[in-house]
Amino acid sequence: MFPQNYDWRYRVISNLLSPRDNPNHYWLAACGMVLTGLLMLPFAGHLHRYLGVIAPGVARISAGTFAAGIVTLICACFVVPQPTHEVLGIRRLHELLGRSAAGFLAIGMLCGCWCAWKGRSLCAPRLFWVWSSVTLLPLVGIFFSESLLLLTRLKLSWAIPIRSALRHSVFWHLGFWEWTGAVAVFVFLCAAVFLTPPRMSYPADAVNSVSSSYATRRN
Repeated sequence: MFPQNYDWRYRVISNLLSPRDNPNHYWLAACGMVLTGLLMLPFAGHLHRYLGVIAPGVARISAGTFAAGIVTLICACFVVPQPTHEVLGIRRLHELLGRSAAGFLAIGMLCGCWCAWKGRSLCAPRLFWVWSSVTLLPLVGIFFSESLLLLTRLKLSWAIPIRSALRHSVFWHLGFWEWTGAVAVFVFLCAAVFLTPPRMSYPADAVNSVSSSYATRRN
Protein backbone atom coordinates (compact mmCIF):
# COMPACT_ATOMS: atom_id res chain seq x y z
CA MET A 1 0.00 0.00 0.00
CA PHE A 2 3.06 2.24 -0.03
CA PRO A 3 5.09 2.72 -3.24
CA GLN A 4 8.40 2.30 -1.41
CA ASN A 5 9.50 0.32 1.59
CA TYR A 6 7.85 2.24 4.42
CA ASP A 7 9.84 1.92 7.63
CA TRP A 8 7.92 3.48 10.51
CA ARG A 9 11.15 4.06 12.41
CA TYR A 10 12.40 6.55 9.83
CA ARG A 11 9.37 7.80 7.88
CA VAL A 12 6.83 10.23 9.30
CA ILE A 13 3.10 9.56 9.28
CA SER A 14 2.56 12.44 6.86
CA ASN A 15 4.24 10.38 4.12
CA LEU A 16 1.22 8.08 4.20
CA LEU A 17 -1.11 11.06 3.71
CA SER A 18 0.86 12.65 0.88
CA PRO A 19 -0.37 12.20 -2.72
CA ARG A 20 3.23 12.71 -3.81
CA ASP A 21 4.69 9.97 -1.62
CA ASN A 22 1.69 7.64 -1.58
CA PRO A 23 -0.29 8.43 -4.76
CA ASN A 24 -2.43 5.29 -4.80
CA HIS A 25 -3.51 4.94 -1.20
CA TYR A 26 -3.09 8.34 0.47
CA TRP A 27 -6.87 8.70 0.63
CA LEU A 28 -7.15 5.44 2.57
CA ALA A 29 -4.65 6.62 5.18
CA ALA A 30 -6.44 9.98 5.45
CA CYS A 31 -9.83 8.30 5.91
CA GLY A 32 -8.36 6.04 8.57
CA MET A 33 -6.94 9.01 10.45
CA VAL A 34 -10.25 10.89 10.28
CA LEU A 35 -12.17 7.84 11.50
CA THR A 36 -9.68 7.38 14.33
CA GLY A 37 -10.11 11.01 15.36
CA LEU A 38 -13.90 10.75 15.36
CA LEU A 39 -13.74 7.62 17.52
CA MET A 40 -11.40 9.41 19.94
CA LEU A 41 -13.70 12.39 20.51
CA PRO A 42 -15.93 10.69 23.14
CA PHE A 43 -12.84 10.15 25.29
CA ALA A 44 -12.67 13.91 25.91
CA GLY A 45 -16.04 13.75 27.64
CA HIS A 46 -14.97 10.60 29.46
CA LEU A 47 -11.91 12.35 30.88
CA HIS A 48 -13.93 15.40 31.91
CA ARG A 49 -16.57 13.30 33.62
CA TYR A 50 -14.20 11.19 35.71
CA LEU A 51 -11.37 13.63 36.34
CA GLY A 52 -13.86 16.37 37.23
CA VAL A 53 -14.51 14.61 40.53
CA ILE A 54 -10.87 15.22 41.47
CA ALA A 55 -10.12 18.65 40.01
CA PRO A 56 -12.90 20.23 37.93
CA GLY A 57 -10.76 23.04 36.53
CA VAL A 58 -7.86 20.86 35.45
CA ALA A 59 -10.33 18.28 34.12
CA ARG A 60 -11.86 20.92 31.85
CA ILE A 61 -8.41 21.85 30.57
CA SER A 62 -7.56 18.20 29.97
CA ALA A 63 -10.80 17.48 28.12
CA GLY A 64 -10.69 20.76 26.18
CA THR A 65 -7.11 20.39 24.98
CA PHE A 66 -7.69 16.72 24.19
CA ALA A 67 -10.72 17.63 22.06
CA ALA A 68 -8.77 20.47 20.41
CA GLY A 69 -5.94 18.08 19.59
CA ILE A 70 -8.32 15.58 18.02
CA VAL A 71 -10.08 18.24 15.93
CA THR A 72 -6.74 19.67 14.81
CA LEU A 73 -5.57 16.18 13.88
CA ILE A 74 -8.68 15.66 11.76
CA CYS A 75 -8.13 19.01 10.04
CA ALA A 76 -4.54 18.02 9.24
CA CYS A 77 -5.86 15.03 7.30
CA PHE A 78 -7.64 17.36 4.87
CA VAL A 79 -4.53 19.45 4.18
CA VAL A 80 -2.09 17.96 1.71
CA PRO A 81 1.49 17.89 3.05
CA GLN A 82 3.07 20.64 0.94
CA PRO A 83 6.48 22.02 1.93
CA THR A 84 6.79 24.60 -0.86
CA HIS A 85 3.41 26.17 -1.65
CA GLU A 86 1.25 28.08 0.81
CA VAL A 87 -2.15 26.79 1.88
CA LEU A 88 -4.60 29.44 3.11
CA GLY A 89 -1.67 31.83 3.21
CA ILE A 90 0.33 29.58 5.54
CA ARG A 91 3.39 27.65 4.46
CA ARG A 92 3.63 24.10 5.83
CA LEU A 93 0.09 24.27 7.17
CA HIS A 94 -0.09 20.49 7.45
CA GLU A 95 3.01 20.41 9.65
CA LEU A 96 1.62 23.26 11.77
CA LEU A 97 -1.65 21.42 12.33
CA GLY A 98 0.14 18.16 13.10
CA ARG A 99 2.44 19.72 15.67
CA SER A 100 -0.44 21.68 17.18
CA ALA A 101 -2.42 18.45 17.54
CA ALA A 102 0.53 16.78 19.25
CA GLY A 103 0.92 19.75 21.60
CA PHE A 104 -2.77 19.81 22.55
CA LEU A 105 -2.81 16.06 23.19
CA ALA A 106 0.35 16.31 25.29
CA ILE A 107 -1.18 19.07 27.45
CA GLY A 108 -4.34 17.03 27.91
CA MET A 109 -2.35 13.96 28.91
CA LEU A 110 -0.19 15.93 31.35
CA CYS A 111 -3.29 17.38 33.00
CA GLY A 112 -4.71 13.88 33.24
CA CYS A 113 -1.52 12.69 34.95
CA TRP A 114 -1.79 15.53 37.46
CA CYS A 115 -5.40 14.63 38.25
CA ALA A 116 -4.50 10.95 38.59
CA TRP A 117 -1.74 11.84 41.06
CA LYS A 118 -3.96 14.16 43.07
CA GLY A 119 -6.78 11.63 43.19
CA ARG A 120 -4.64 8.51 43.56
CA SER A 121 -6.76 7.50 46.56
CA LEU A 122 -9.83 7.45 44.30
CA CYS A 123 -8.34 6.07 41.08
CA ALA A 124 -6.68 2.74 40.51
CA PRO A 125 -3.07 2.93 41.77
CA ARG A 126 -1.78 1.79 38.39
CA LEU A 127 -3.53 4.59 36.50
CA PHE A 128 -1.05 7.30 37.42
CA TRP A 129 1.98 5.14 36.67
CA VAL A 130 0.63 4.02 33.29
CA TRP A 131 -0.40 7.53 32.29
CA SER A 132 2.84 9.14 33.45
CA SER A 133 4.97 6.49 31.72
CA VAL A 134 3.30 6.80 28.32
CA THR A 135 3.20 10.60 28.61
CA LEU A 136 6.56 11.60 30.07
CA LEU A 137 8.86 9.11 28.37
CA PRO A 138 7.98 10.14 24.77
CA LEU A 139 8.02 13.82 25.74
CA VAL A 140 11.47 13.50 27.30
CA GLY A 141 12.74 11.66 24.24
CA ILE A 142 11.37 14.27 21.85
CA PHE A 143 12.75 17.09 24.00
CA PHE A 144 16.28 15.71 24.00
CA SER A 145 16.12 14.84 20.30
CA GLU A 146 14.95 18.31 19.28
CA SER A 147 17.39 19.99 21.69
CA LEU A 148 20.28 18.03 20.23
CA LEU A 149 19.15 18.90 16.70
CA LEU A 150 19.06 22.59 17.64
CA LEU A 151 22.53 22.41 19.17
CA THR A 152 23.96 20.79 16.06
CA ARG A 153 22.46 23.53 13.90
CA LEU A 154 24.30 26.04 16.05
CA LYS A 155 27.46 24.15 15.03
CA LEU A 156 28.76 23.70 18.54
CA SER A 157 31.95 21.69 18.45
CA TRP A 158 30.99 19.30 21.25
CA ALA A 159 27.58 18.52 19.69
CA ILE A 160 28.89 17.45 16.27
CA PRO A 161 30.34 14.08 17.44
CA ILE A 162 27.05 13.31 19.20
CA ARG A 163 25.14 13.98 16.00
CA SER A 164 27.50 11.79 14.01
CA ALA A 165 26.97 8.96 16.47
CA LEU A 166 23.18 9.25 16.57
CA ARG A 167 22.23 10.33 13.05
CA HIS A 168 21.76 6.71 11.94
CA SER A 169 19.85 5.80 15.10
CA VAL A 170 16.06 5.61 15.19
CA PHE A 171 16.08 8.10 18.07
CA TRP A 172 17.28 10.79 15.68
CA HIS A 173 14.31 10.52 13.31
CA LEU A 174 10.98 12.23 13.84
CA GLY A 175 9.06 9.28 12.42
CA PHE A 176 10.07 7.09 15.36
CA TRP A 177 8.78 9.62 17.86
CA GLU A 178 5.55 10.19 15.91
CA TRP A 179 4.68 6.50 15.98
CA THR A 180 5.81 6.22 19.60
CA GLY A 181 3.51 9.11 20.47
CA ALA A 182 0.62 7.47 18.62
CA VAL A 183 1.08 4.28 20.62
CA ALA A 184 1.34 6.34 23.82
CA VAL A 185 -2.01 8.03 23.13
CA PHE A 186 -3.59 4.64 22.42
CA VAL A 187 -2.31 3.18 25.71
CA PHE A 188 -3.38 6.35 27.56
CA LEU A 189 -6.95 6.00 26.28
CA CYS A 190 -7.05 2.27 27.00
CA ALA A 191 -5.96 2.95 30.58
CA ALA A 192 -8.65 5.65 30.83
CA VAL A 193 -11.25 2.99 30.06
CA PHE A 194 -9.96 -0.11 31.83
CA LEU A 195 -8.35 1.47 34.92
CA THR A 196 -11.08 3.92 35.90
CA PRO A 197 -14.04 2.73 37.99
CA PRO A 198 -17.54 2.74 36.46
CA ARG A 199 -18.56 5.49 38.88
CA MET A 200 -16.15 7.59 40.88
CA SER A 201 -17.01 9.85 43.80
CA TYR A 202 -15.31 11.24 46.85
CA PRO A 203 -15.26 8.99 49.91
CA ALA A 204 -17.36 10.04 52.88
CA ASP A 205 -14.42 11.29 54.95
CA ALA A 206 -13.26 13.52 52.10
CA VAL A 207 -16.75 14.97 51.70
CA ASN A 208 -16.97 15.66 55.44
CA SER A 209 -13.55 17.30 55.37
CA VAL A 210 -14.56 19.58 52.51
CA SER A 211 -17.86 20.44 54.23
CA SER A 212 -16.18 21.29 57.53
CA SER A 213 -13.57 23.38 55.74
CA TYR A 214 -16.30 25.32 53.93
CA ALA A 215 -18.19 25.88 57.18
CA THR A 216 -15.04 27.15 58.87
CA ARG A 217 -14.45 29.66 56.09
CA ARG A 218 -18.00 30.98 56.39
CA ASN A 219 -17.62 31.45 60.13
